[in-house]
Amino acid sequence: MAYQINLLPWREKQRARYKQRFIALLCAGVTLSVGIQWGIAQYLEQQVSIQTQRKQSLEKHISWLNNELKDLNEVGKEHEAILTRLDVVEQLQQNRNKTTQLLNILPDIITEGIYLNKVRMHEREVEIKGFSDSNSRLASMLDKLERSSQITSVEMHSIISGQKIFGHDVSSFEVSFKLLPPVKKEPS
Repeated sequence: MAYQINLLPWREKQRARYKQRFIALLCAGVTLSVGIQWGIAQYLEQQVSIQTQRKQSLEKHISWLNNELKDLNEVGKEHEAILTRLDVVEQLQQNRNKTTQLLNILPDIITEGIYLNKVRMHEREVEIKGFSDSNSRLASMLDKLERSSQITSVEMHSIISGQKIFGHDVSSFEVSFKLLPPVKKEPS
């Protein structure tokens, strides 16, 4: 009597268990990988959201700073306009008294024996024409002009001697110079 041993059903059961275990592990692996991918996607989406919020915050701040810069530029332009007006007013104040300044200087410079025919002033440039009874008086006048702290750019254009006026020998002359603006007095 021969024993019949049937190993096939055992093998089939073992194969079925391996197959079930493989499918279970495969499903678990797929589920795990899908879960990990979903978690990574959620994390990246959260990071993108945070960066978007930061970007919006920075854009708001940049917009605010640009508005502040515009305001500062307008204030700067207004400041420049005010300074320009102040300079104009200051120049007008200085030029207002230039005739008085010239008339205050002339008596100190023009001494006895020097006579003026013409005094012409344009802006701060002054031109004097006249005659003198001696060249030494002209030299004295030029010396006073050059030493004056209120005058600059003294130029003698001409001296013509040998002319007679009222029976006296005289020398006619032509001198030009520039008046310096008055020195500002600083408050004490």
